[in-house]
Amino acid sequence: MIIYTLMISVSLTFWACRQPGPFSPNPPIVEQDTVFELAWATRVDYEKEIVGTDNTQQYKDLLLIGGDIGFPPTILAFNKDTGEKEWEYVHEGAIKDEIDVSYVFNNIYVGMCSGGIVGIDLDTKVALWEIDLKAMNMTRGVKFDVFNNSLYFRSVWGLGSPVQNTKFFKLSPSTGELEVVYQTSNGLINPPAFYTDNASEINIIFNEYPWENDLPEESIQNLICIDYDSGDEIWRMDSITERFMSNVGQNAVVYDNRIVITGGDWSIYAFDVQTGARLWRYEFDYPWAIWANTNHLIHENRLYVNNGQEDVTCLDPETGELIWNNPKGGPNCTDNMVYYEKEELLVFTSWGYGSVMVLDALTGETLHREHRFDNSAYNNDVVYDEERDMFFTSTYKHAIGFRVRRP
Repeated sequence: MIIYTLMISVSLTFWACRQPGPFSPNPPIVEQDTVFELAWATRVDYEKEIVGTDNTQQYKDLLLIGGDIGFPPTILAFNKDTGEKEWEYVHEGAIKDEIDVSYVFNNIYVGMCSGGIVGIDLDTKVALWEIDLKAMNMTRGVKFDVFNNSLYFRSVWGLGSPVQNTKFFKLSPSTGELEVVYQTSNGLINPPAFYTDNASEINIIFNEYPWENDLPEESIQNLICIDYDSGDEIWRMDSITERFMSNVGQNAVVYDNRIVITGGDWSIYAFDVQTGARLWRYEFDYPWAIWANTNHLIHENRLYVNNGQEDVTCLDPETGELIWNNPKGGPNCTDNMVYYEKEELLVFTSWGYGSVMVLDALTGETLHREHRFDNSAYNNDVVYDEERDMFFTSTYKHAIGFRVRRP
């Protein structure tokens, strides 16, 4: 009962982020202005009009988005300059469901589905390997992380059984080879953060969520550091939050190789990476937050966080002091905010608003909210192409290319 209550809570959060929001059926038309310039929009001709992939990807001159919910693993490739669809790949193999999470590593597209993972060569459009997680009694992961030419993800084995455990896997993108880096039977863990200590040894830091309470609002969140090679525990901070495990889907982030920062309950916490000692805590004035939706972003000496409600906040990562808070910055269910260094802007998709948001990264001011296109909400991560100085994303119906500029 304990396991299912917590897993259902996490699952409902993920499911809610993939469904169309309660938008007005006739939203006002947003005129083009000097901030947001639509370069092109290409209709994705799906009957269901719900594109399933969470992470927008790009490769060379192509924007890549995934197939519709209920499709086999599918990739659609659009020309970045014109928006023309250049090709489509449909996977035929043991993995039968749509790609939920994706990552492009060199020329290999790695797609994670609810039943497994596929590796596809983007040059030849040939499947290189597939991993049938369902046949291995494994659940799918929630994201990929890259470190030293390998991908990492977490998965639960034997979900709901007396011998359930959670594993960190290291995945070779070229071969699909899996290696267990760490495993625990003490509940759930979130994706890893990597750092190198003073002795040039690689360590991994992650949150752990034991099954010690049957209600999410009373759940425990620990923070653990392990040695990458041996898996030995270096330090552990138990019960770092008062209540609410709220950072399950995202990594902690490491600032200046000295401070590890993670969300929990309604707060942001910072710890010393060498000892685990708590350095600061910033408490928000709301009763809960879901830090699992959007990863924290560090740019130079500023920490940007989005709580899954409407606030977008900038903190000093050294001290935890507030720099600015935008209470209507945009509720988010996508993984990433993009820092547009050329114009000092934050650009991201607010799934809750169905919009692409453009915020002043220095003051937090909302400079533009691009609400829908052709009555279809923006729903996927924004990615940036520095060579073209262009951004790309998608709605539930379209692949989108656009530019932004400071007014």
